[in-house]
Amino acid sequence: MLKKIVSGMVLALLLIGMSTLVFNIQPAYAAAQVNILTHSGWLDSIGHYHVSGEVENVGDGAASFVKITATFYDSSDTVIATSFTYTRLSVLLPARKSPFEVLLIDTTQATKVHHYSLSVKFSATSPIPIGLEILSNSSYIDAVGCMHVVGEIKNIATGNATYVKVIATFYNSTGHVVATDFTYSDPSDISPGQKAPFDVLLIHKNRAPLVATYALTAESNQYAVVSEFPSILIQSLFMFLTFFAIFIIKM
Repeated sequence: MLKKIVSGMVLALLLIGMSTLVFNIQPAYAAAQVNILTHSGWLDSIGHYHVSGEVENVGDGAASFVKITATFYDSSDTVIATSFTYTRLSVLLPARKSPFEVLLIDTTQATKVHHYSLSVKFSATSPIPIGLEILSNSSYIDAVGCMHVVGEIKNIATGNATYVKVIATFYNSTGHVVATDFTYSDPSDISPGQKAPFDVLLIHKNRAPLVATYALTAESNQYAVVSEFPSILIQSLFMFLTFFAIFIIKM
């Protein structure tokens, strides 16, 4: 009997420890901290130069007005242009990622780009509550070669969600961002408990063949989307509990 009590106490303590690891995995920072992750530069069919990329908030505070500035250089390392954009998500919660798309529309300068550098600035802000959930999604290539990501999003909050924006980040086989795009749900405003379809269209046909995977996020004026739980942590926790259960049985 004593052995079972002790085993139960050990199991409870280990479960608490594993729960702490799973649900508190962000690094400790005093505020928001936004880092630039992968990115790629490319010319579209009309001669505009794009820098498609992704940032992550690795701090413990929310960030807004996340501004990405690109400085473009020619082959002799001379600055030939600059451009900037803001992340697709307006509010970047801790441990969240958002894509961005810097566009150089001067076609003359775009043809001279040899390489570029990126910098990021942001402001601290109050977090917005969770209130949206992407229920399902799938992708396909249409008859003219454009990629679509279609799905459904639900308002799981108690208030109206206005201007519900669904954002896609497209990755190649090595995990680098090769394109980004977004759309609004139809309708763009969703009442509590209701759902709406969406169709994110990647109009640049030359990027579609590069896409191996994609990720979706969403936001409205009031709410953020439910974050996907890290699958690797679920698998690790399941394996741990399985091995520990076998150990207890054999005691």
